Amino acid sequence: MKKEKEKKVVQNPHVEFDARLFENEVWLTTEEAMTHLNVSRSTMYRLRKQHNIPSFKLGHSPMYPKHLLNKLFIRKALGNVKKNKM
Repeated sequence: MKKEKEKKVVQNPHVEFDARLFENEVWLTTEEAMTHLNVSRSTMYRLRKQHNIPSFKLGHSPMYPKHLLNKLFIRKALGNVKKNKM
């Protein structure tokens, strides 16, 4: 009998990642993300370069996971509401 080797997955301790989140993910192109967020192309570029929004390169084109964009901006909006109440 052969002994099966255990595969260890190394993850960044600061980043929580679950591959199952991306199974049914809707991926947006830059134009689709601009429309979804109602921002300009330069704003999308700035947010991506400053790592304020998640994006992944597919070839030469950045792709944006819709679920994570929504989650990120809902969190930011709730933070703004809390600040205004104080």
